Amino acid sequence: MTMTDSTSSHACRTFEVRPNRSLSPTGMLIFFLVVTVLSLVVALRFLLLGVWLVLPFTLLELLVLGVSLYLFERHSRYSETLRICPDDILFIARRGVKILQECRFQTHWVSIVLQLDQQSWYPSRLLLQSHGKSIEIGACLTDEDRKAFAATIQATLEECRRMS
Repeated sequence: MTMTDSTSSHACRTFEVRPNRSLSPTGMLIFFLVVTVLSLVVALRFLLLGVWLVLPFTLLELLVLGVSLYLFERHSRYSETLRICPDDILFIARRGVKILQECRFQTHWVSIVLQLDQQSWYPSRLLLQSHGKSIEIGACLTDEDRKAFAATIQATLEECRRMS
């Protein structure tokens, strides 16, 4: 989880939430190339020794690894932006440059709800609610981070309500 906070204008605060990306796309490509070269060297050695069946399984293994890394990289492009201003709140969920969801709420009518599971089997949910409409934010956060984020945006909301 990466959560950044910036003051975008005189009275607005912007929060950016995204999953933890410990491996960059370039690092992922380098990792894949190193594993590919090492695996093909070992498979080629077995092929020269007459054990030809190792090569197809090595290629299958590399295909599965490549697809897995691609799906991981694609999933890590997800981000949520929450901009809180005295007049309104703007929530945008993105995957790369594609906007998945965009919602706007009035600051005075929004409530922040942190739903906790009674048995602690499931992760908590952080919701923005207003006029019967509800959206989940911070889905990629841990429970502890979600609690801290809820407290932060609640304090920001109260500050914005006092300003207007």
